Amino acid sequence: MAATSDKNKALAALTSAALALPGLQAQCATPATQAEANFQYGHYQESDNRMSVDVYHADFTVPYKDKLELSFSIDRDTYSGATPAFSMPAAMANQLNYDDGVLSLVDIVSAASAGVSAATLTTPAGLNNFQAFKDIYDPGQAQILSTINALKDQAGLSIAPSPSNGTLNFDSMSQAAYGGHANAAATGVCADCYAESGFVTGVVSDANPTNHLHQELNGIAADGVTPLYQVAYHNDSAGIYIRAQDGQAFDLKSMSFSAPWGVANGNVRAGAWEILGFSQAQNVNLSSGDGTNYATRAAYKSVNNTNADSFNGIMVLGNDFKNIYAVWIHFVGEPDSFVTPGLPYKMRLDDVSYSRLAGADAATIAQYNQQVSVINAMQANLFQQLVIDAYRNVLNRMIPPMSSIVQKYQQQPLETRTMPTFSGKYYFADNTLAFSGGMSEEPDFISNFGSVTLSHEFNNKLSTVSAGYNVSSNQITRSTDAAHGSADQHTHGDSDNSPNYQALNETSASHGFNLGFSQILSKNTLFHSSVSYTRQNGYLSNPYKYVYIRGEVTPEEYYQIYQGSNGAPIDWHAITKLEMVGTELFREARPDLRNQWSISNRINQYIPSLDASIHVDYRFYADDWGVNSHTVELKWYQSLPMGITVTPSFRYYSQSQAEFFAPYFLAPRADGHYSSDFRLADFGALSGGITFSKQFNKGVTLDAGLEYYTRQSGLKLGGGLDNSYADYSYYMVHGGLNVNLSALSSQTGEHAHHMHHNHGAPLPAGVMFGHMMNTPGELMVGYRYAYTNQTGGMQYGSGTVGDASLLNEACGNYQCASRPSEMSMNMHMLDIMYAPTDWLNLMLMPQIMDMKMSLSNIPGSTATNEHGNGHSSGGLGDTIMTATFKTFDTPNHHLHVGLGVSAPTGSNDVTVDGQDSLTSQVQDYGMQLGSGTWDFRPSLTYTGQFADWSWGAQMSGIKRLQNRNRAGYALGDAFQSTAWGSYKVLDWLATSVRGIYSEQGALKGQFNRSHSLNSTVDYTGNYGGRFWDVGLGLNATLSDGPLAGHNFSIEWLQPIADDFNGHQLDREGTLNATWTFGF
Repeated sequence: MAATSDKNKALAALTSAALALPGLQAQCATPATQAEANFQYGHYQESDNRMSVDVYHADFTVPYKDKLELSFSIDRDTYSGATPAFSMPAAMANQLNYDDGVLSLVDIVSAASAGVSAATLTTPAGLNNFQAFKDIYDPGQAQILSTINALKDQAGLSIAPSPSNGTLNFDSMSQAAYGGHANAAATGVCADCYAESGFVTGVVSDANPTNHLHQELNGIAADGVTPLYQVAYHNDSAGIYIRAQDGQAFDLKSMSFSAPWGVANGNVRAGAWEILGFSQAQNVNLSSGDGTNYATRAAYKSVNNTNADSFNGIMVLGNDFKNIYAVWIHFVGEPDSFVTPGLPYKMRLDDVSYSRLAGADAATIAQYNQQVSVINAMQANLFQQLVIDAYRNVLNRMIPPMSSIVQKYQQQPLETRTMPTFSGKYYFADNTLAFSGGMSEEPDFISNFGSVTLSHEFNNKLSTVSAGYNVSSNQITRSTDAAHGSADQHTHGDSDNSPNYQALNETSASHGFNLGFSQILSKNTLFHSSVSYTRQNGYLSNPYKYVYIRGEVTPEEYYQIYQGSNGAPIDWHAITKLEMVGTELFREARPDLRNQWSISNRINQYIPSLDASIHVDYRFYADDWGVNSHTVELKWYQSLPMGITVTPSFRYYSQSQAEFFAPYFLAPRADGHYSSDFRLADFGALSGGITFSKQFNKGVTLDAGLEYYTRQSGLKLGGGLDNSYADYSYYMVHGGLNVNLSALSSQTGEHAHHMHHNHGAPLPAGVMFGHMMNTPGELMVGYRYAYTNQTGGMQYGSGTVGDASLLNEACGNYQCASRPSEMSMNMHMLDIMYAPTDWLNLMLMPQIMDMKMSLSNIPGSTATNEHGNGHSSGGLGDTIMTATFKTFDTPNHHLHVGLGVSAPTGSNDVTVDGQDSLTSQVQDYGMQLGSGTWDFRPSLTYTGQFADWSWGAQMSGIKRLQNRNRAGYALGDAFQSTAWGSYKVLDWLATSVRGIYSEQGALKGQFNRSHSLNSTVDYTGNYGGRFWDVGLGLNATLSDGPLAGHNFSIEWLQPIADDFNGHQLDREGTLNATWTFGF
């Protein structure tokens, strides 16, 4: 800092003294004079095993000629666990519900929200299964059917028996589902059966009260209005049973039997359909038999149902089906409706042609049909009102005034956020310009941001004013939009009538302004005040939060949805403008504009008698969503002997709730804005922590700390609602390392050049274990980064293969459903190298892995894609420990041997949902973070140099020391040979070219726990191979200036030939980058 007078010298001394006091950070323009690096780690854990986060941070600051200061930082967070999704009244969380015939207590939202479609919201998996629905529907149905059947019986008396032919076309079906037990009816009156032309159609009775058939739309009549129906049966029913209403015999001639194979048709269970004719109309206890052999069976036909042989057309029945009294169609081995785990099946029936005795002339029959049409219309109207009344009974349950609140959670899959940031400061005489920019990337959120701040010093540098602007642009998606159902999930095919909401792809932006003022009040006292304004616009909702809203969809509208379960069109947008995710459950909808203001003040006071300082901060925040908050924070910095500083801290926070927040809503809001995100509720919070730091002589500082936080509804200011249902706590432990690189360099004096000479010629960035230090006591630290990408076509051996080959050849004995379309890997490695002697070096290399894979469906596949669109993994990888031994050393030629092991510190059973439970499915082998085995890693390295030229060669390998890891498999052994040449184009810059041959053995064993089997990456035979690459690189070695002793290298590896084991994704290349510093 320049000082042109005694007064300015005194001010400079005052500022410098303030900066040197513990805990006092003066807001003055003081350029960094030394390069430094920081490394930090923290672990965050919420109570009740909720969200868990691992936080990594590293930054590097370099000054340049006392005017410019440049910084680069990288943040990486890996998070998983449970997070609150929505809340609801406790009264709605204990409702009686039938699940596959078993009565149990469930919450109304979760039980009726197995995906949003007409069928899953109402029948068979939704509201119609609740006891509250049946309390109204069952007695009402019995009364309606009794009346209707009596009217139909009366109308049928006018028909006298005579031979006639006819067809059951099911076009008069007035209900979305029919559950009458046609096989057990002693007379023609069959409650909840479908009646047409003297026949009744229903199910076979079993113990499941939700056993039913479906009305399904089959087309529109010639008038363009009248719907035409067919009856549908799949694996939630006991089959289709048809008999004459009067119990007399008939001839079954033909039928339209539709069971096309495929996922879209809901029919992917290999087997057969069985058609049984009986010698009597009533056949009880069919569900307790084997589905095939019965004493009353008079006719039998089997119809194959496989991918290669399924039936879809007119089926003509033979003479066996003449003079039968009933017919039963069902899936082989499934005589009841209790679904056997496995793939779903489905068939549709229409235009059943028969011949039987019927009577009356044409006029009488016409009059009879007209009477039946009137009766059917009456029945439809009565059932409509009955269903609406039953829905109202389910949905409008009484909520007691003091009803407790139940919070529901969703599982957060393992995800990683990465945020690189570049920043700098330029110092003028009395002004400082600061700038920054970066990108934060998550699987479902990408943010690009930047800021600029200008500060001005005056009043002899005792006062500083600043003004800043920041901007961000965000891209928001939702990873669960790629969710998929399991293979045995309830399937309805194309007639599901789902809303088919578009996948989320939204944007948001923010613009922020801030003003600050800092004042050095005395040598021991600093004051700072700031105000800020931020304007956010765009998509500001949380894409994963839901709200419970009663009345947003009325019982009458649920009836419209119920009607849609048979294929009738539904205008979902007319029903609700919100996005529906379940019964009474919707995605939250926040305003698309938010204006935020804040003011904060801080005073930092040094206490000489205690050699300590205290920070006192207060912040007030307000926005136009109705949220106001107060924050008070205290920190005490206490210096202790031996360079130790202890910093206890305390923080109190209180906020009011947003205008559109409620735990649940019992009526719609006029503005259409809703949120039950507990972070927008009114609450208070207390947190406290303590941090210890230790300053070492060589410019190294270590720190470690612990923080505990508790959120409590009762801690808020001013009272308000009791939101204690959302109370929780968390703790965070953290540690950090600060290295003053220039201080370390200055302590070594002229040793930097000496070390550079001893370390030999620069190596390509991708070469590991390639150099040795010669001076005992030397220490080297480094950072190594590698990015590998695979994308494009699929390869088999050395050639490209198409989807047809993948479909039936790449997944063992199964059909492949998906293949990888892109896979990327980021590796971050810390190198620590120490030379205890001139012939031995010891190395420790922990690493962090970050991987992401995208998959795409294989056209023509009927298998279920269990991977979705992809997944990611990240965390600590295996840790390498190596000793290198000098075996030959002359000024121009060097040879050394490396003997190392890698410890299995990386997880080898990373799951899709990030949880370590028996039901969690592991990700594929290539997405695991470590080998899971102890591995031997030998190497032999030769390097040479002459003038500006240098060269080298290396052979290295990996030998697995265990046959299996705890997950049941072992990676293949590996071998690599490489040779390179390098030339110095400048004193500090060299270029390199390198050739590499790598061989990776096939995997042994396989996962011993649940994992997918329908993608190429799921099979051990599709890993490993032989690979040839060429690398081009640059290497910068600095021998003077603030970065003396630092080495930077970068290299790109380009694949030139491959010989893959099995089916694998093509390789695009690898980027290697390293930084090392020795002292």
